[in-house]
Amino acid sequence: MFEKKLLTRRTLIKGAAGSMVLLAAACQPQVVEVERIIEREVPVEKVVEKEVIVEKEVEVEVERVVEVEKIVEVERAAEVRGTFWVLQKQDFFPAFNDWFRAETRTYARERGWPLDISYIAGYTGGTPEIEKLIASVAAGTPVDLLMHSLGIVQLRQAYALEAVTDVVETVEAGWGSTSARQQNDYVDDGEWWAAPYFQRSDGGWYLRSEEERYGVDIQSIRQFEELWETLLPMSRPEDEMYGWGVTINRCGDGDWFRRRVMHGWGAYRQDETGQFVTFDSPEMVEAMTVMTQLYIDPKWERMLPPGVLAWTDPTNNEVWLAGKLTYSFNGGTMYAKSILDNNPVAEDTRFHPPPGGPVNEEFNSFSANNFMILRGARNVEAAKETILHFLLPLENQDSMLENSPGFSMPAYEDLWDASKYLPTHPTVQEMEPVATDKSGVIPGQYPGPPLNPAIAAADAAGLENDMVADILRGTPVAEAVKTCHDRYVAIFKEFGRPGERE
Repeated sequence: MFEKKLLTRRTLIKGAAGSMVLLAAACQPQVVEVERIIEREVPVEKVVEKEVIVEKEVEVEVERVVEVEKIVEVERAAEVRGTFWVLQKQDFFPAFNDWFRAETRTYARERGWPLDISYIAGYTGGTPEIEKLIASVAAGTPVDLLMHSLGIVQLRQAYALEAVTDVVETVEAGWGSTSARQQNDYVDDGEWWAAPYFQRSDGGWYLRSEEERYGVDIQSIRQFEELWETLLPMSRPEDEMYGWGVTINRCGDGDWFRRRVMHGWGAYRQDETGQFVTFDSPEMVEAMTVMTQLYIDPKWERMLPPGVLAWTDPTNNEVWLAGKLTYSFNGGTMYAKSILDNNPVAEDTRFHPPPGGPVNEEFNSFSANNFMILRGARNVEAAKETILHFLLPLENQDSMLENSPGFSMPAYEDLWDASKYLPTHPTVQEMEPVATDKSGVIPGQYPGPPLNPAIAAADAAGLENDMVADILRGTPVAEAVKTCHDRYVAIFKEFGRPGERE
């Protein structure tokens, strides 16, 4: 028999999001349709003849009208002034880059929008990205839409961003809340200044075959020192197999690793208020001693690949893909590329939730790619429609995930269950607890405000990289830490903050 199901608004929105772009209410009206559902009833006619019961089935069609609310797409494409100008980040692997460009071109062509889409590296021409974007806003020539992984602090400080709160709220109505980390990263003064696109995997990556060969359980390890002691005997430099493929050189990977060590040992850069520097502490001295000894002490030499202190962000990817590392960090791109290139190392790769230290063992979150609209953009409505085109249809979410497997993860909680792609990829599912962690802790920011402009300025100046370089050249750790602390205080004062207590 027919069973009537109650369709909730949430269910309806999710269903619609999987097949079409839902524009903001002001641009995209909802239409209620009535469907006619035909049910079949099968009554039984009984005839009594000479004490024998004979049953005959007679089919009778009964028409009933059941009202079902549906959200129906009503296209109202924005008008574009001049050319719709889009910049995108060029990530390590080409498949996602190509897919995003092709999908943007198709979407613009269908709406009759002249399009200029290019990589931000070509646009900046060697100029720091943030500086070039701020300068374009000041000159009145900003791009319309930016897809990148940049933070908002310096752009907000320069009043270079348009709020996108309405866009994020529309997406969250369809796919649930974004992660706690993204709320820390992109919300300021009660407004969203970037729309989360997808979370970027980092964490640890290791070879299953090496784990099995040595009979160890890397998944159970939750502190760095135990991890290094485990990886040391697994290193075979004579076979070009190195246990630890992580650098502390000035690059994103080096910064990420250093901040995890700091936080793991309970060493922080700022206090809860964001007004005072807390860098010079016994915990920081211990953390930097432990971290730099890993690259200085001859004990660890056989575990480290040649030239590791000169690595940049792509280097660990390249060495991993060559099958020469047992363990590495921040390698979502290397894993994705191994899959797309049919590299046999892909099937041997497993994700490891990154460890911590004796004070903090568990503090996990992922950064994200996002969409930003610069202040003064000529085509704000077209930009918002384009963002929703990539974020609302399930087909586009799954295409993004499929073209960057193991690297991209949903930025909205309900997509983990709705995705048709994720169930086919167990390694990505291993990252879900980290991606959905409710704490949203950001190593290097905690326990202070996550969007402290003084901290962002210190990051841009590379203060900690200089400190690490001094230690590697022989400067006593405590002295290098104190020098770095004093430089932090000077920057805090430039931003009108006391920096240190009297």
